[in-house]
Amino acid sequence: MKTSFTKPYSSPEQIVQILKSRGMLIKDEHKVENYLLNIGYHRLSAYIYPFYKGPKSDLALKEGTTFEQVLTLYRFDKKLRILLFNEIEKIEVAIRSVLA
Repeated sequence: MKTSFTKPYSSPEQIVQILKSRGMLIKDEHKVENYLLNIGYHRLSAYIYPFYKGPKSDLALKEGTTFEQVLTLYRFDKKLRILLFNEIEKIEVAIRSVLA
């Protein structure tokens, strides 16, 4: 069964323009396009939420919001996730050794 999507595909170039129209400051558009290609807009979009002025429905970003701020949040979350998984693994191994 084929899934139909309501929103058309937006290229990284189009997404950069959309972000700029919402008030995001972007220094190097080509660099942002590469991040969008490698990470994906939908993954990064979760890190944009804290920068919205109000409810997501108005889509306006707080003044001075930069793509670098969004990327910093993404990198922080990635590092935190790795640290947590390392600690969870230690707990898992300890429980297995007790149960074995």
